[in-house]
Amino acid sequence: MKNKIILLLSILSIGLNVQAQLVQEATQLGYTVVTENIYNTIKFEDVLFTDIKATHGDIDQMANLFPIEDDENTGPTTSIDLAQPNSVTIEEPGAITGDVYREFEYHNGLEVTFFGENQGDDLEVIDLKSDNITINGIKLEIGDPISNLTSINYLIKNGANNNKLVKVVQEGEYAVSLSLRLDSNNNLSEIHFYVNP
Repeated sequence: MKNKIILLLSILSIGLNVQAQLVQEATQLGYTVVTENIYNTIKFEDVLFTDIKATHGDIDQMANLFPIEDDENTGPTTSIDLAQPNSVTIEEPGAITGDVYREFEYHNGLEVTFFGENQGDDLEVIDLKSDNITINGIKLEIGDPISNLTSINYLIKNGANNNKLVKVVQEGEYAVSLSLRLDSNNNLSEIHFYVNP
């Protein structure tokens, strides 16, 4: 029994060391690594990202999260109608090729793309752009200084072409990234979530 406990503790220790090493490596590469609890506080347009992902691209569920406030418009619109407040364009560009994509483009600047490997699969968010974000209770909008993000310890990474970024990843989920692009004054210029292929 004592040997089993020692073995279990050794395995646990190895696992924790590997996790700590991965976090350290991600940090050295310029990523801001946050815990799952903090990552799950992220909101776009005041809606939890976890709730957006849970819709799996279902049109009705997305409409419940982002209702169209125009009384005359009761459903999705075409691109021609995008001048209406909170209107949305929904496209399925892969219908011709058999790819399973669904894109939601809202007039307020929110764009969400869902993808599935096969017809009938649950769709997953692979791309999202927004004009505002909330992380751990701190809301930022395009144009706000990144220094307002006081709820996490972030790293500013210098990218190509003198771009500056804060790349937020969830601990253990390094293939997906939330990129906060900054201008030369460290003000937020783009909010973009994407899944690395």
